[in-house]
Amino acid sequence: MKNENRKNWKLNTRLNHPERITPAGDNPPLLAPIYQSVKFVVSEETSYGNQYIYTRLSNPTLKQLEMLLADLQNKEECIVLSSGIAAISGAFLGLLQSGDHIITFRELYKPARIFIRDMLPKFGITASILKLTQLDELEKAIIPGKTKIIHFESPTNPNLEIADIERIIKIARKHNVLISMDGTFAGLHQHTDLDIDLMFQSLTKFGNGHGDVLAGSIAGKKSLIQKIRQMTIILGATLDPHAAFLVERGLKTYLLRFERHTKNAAKVADFLNQHPKVQKVFYPGLKDHPGHELAKKQMSDMGAIVSFVLDPNGQNADQFAHKLKLIQFAVSLGATESIICPTHLFFGDDLSAIDKQEMGINPYSLRLSVGLEDHEDLIADLKLALG
Repeated sequence: MKNENRKNWKLNTRLNHPERITPAGDNPPLLAPIYQSVKFVVSEETSYGNQYIYTRLSNPTLKQLEMLLADLQNKEECIVLSSGIAAISGAFLGLLQSGDHIITFRELYKPARIFIRDMLPKFGITASILKLTQLDELEKAIIPGKTKIIHFESPTNPNLEIADIERIIKIARKHNVLISMDGTFAGLHQHTDLDIDLMFQSLTKFGNGHGDVLAGSIAGKKSLIQKIRQMTIILGATLDPHAAFLVERGLKTYLLRFERHTKNAAKVADFLNQHPKVQKVFYPGLKDHPGHELAKKQMSDMGAIVSFVLDPNGQNADQFAHKLKLIQFAVSLGATESIICPTHLFFGDDLSAIDKQEMGINPYSLRLSVGLEDHEDLIADLKLALG
């Protein structure tokens, strides 16, 4: 954009309004520019609703990422937000109102569980929290005219239980209830052919894949995303354009990374499953996993997360995690480096003792996010720490 009056402006004005360089149409940049701008110059020729005005409302960099994610997940539309929990909270606040009812399961990402159980009731929205292994109770929990959403995740965090998604869909459709799913552990490319109304992803994890961005997304039916978008605009949960660029850059190698993650995780799970100082391993790719057959039916890749329980007669999870040299003691998952954390520290402190016992969360249980290192090095590190 060239302003002919610029030559008449004083120095301070010129510094604040530099000339802009725009490549010719037949000489575009190979990569789309990052629109790192809060404001956009309003056009006189285009209706306000069809142009970019303020980044909290819309931004070209965010829109490009949203279109890519909708395509990847086989959904009509997508919205990207500042974190995974921003996506979950924004969606439920956007779709539910006082008097409504939501059903979820205790085997859930802890912040989502707390938000549904403790925060939504403050808005007059009630919740039923069931056990994922007891789907017989699901239909009984539906309150006609009040239950609006059934929310679940699969595989679950932290111990990788597998939901019978087709059964959940069948029950929800029978009662005209929306289905929302957190598919973060399975990855963006899985469950895309299922009749899921809303698919949540923590892009912080495998989407970005490098551990340097907080971001979340919701993909689903256009009518639902539009309602959610209006709520998240008011909540101020917009993703920063540079963060959106980093996520989009990460997606270029997403499928390559996930393939490597999964191969490494399978080898690590097999090693742990045979070690005498490991009491139990949770990985859906193992034949002795309770959800193995269901996982094979629903997923093409078994993922990068391996959870396991140490022999309680030996060291506890904290001691073990600190002994590792290559695998780092840290939270989160889905990045290039392998990280591990005791599950009792981060995933179940809001649960009852009985729930934790039934879910396998105890001082000897750990969640391992397997990275892209050589699997021989990872196994050697685990072997040394196990003793």
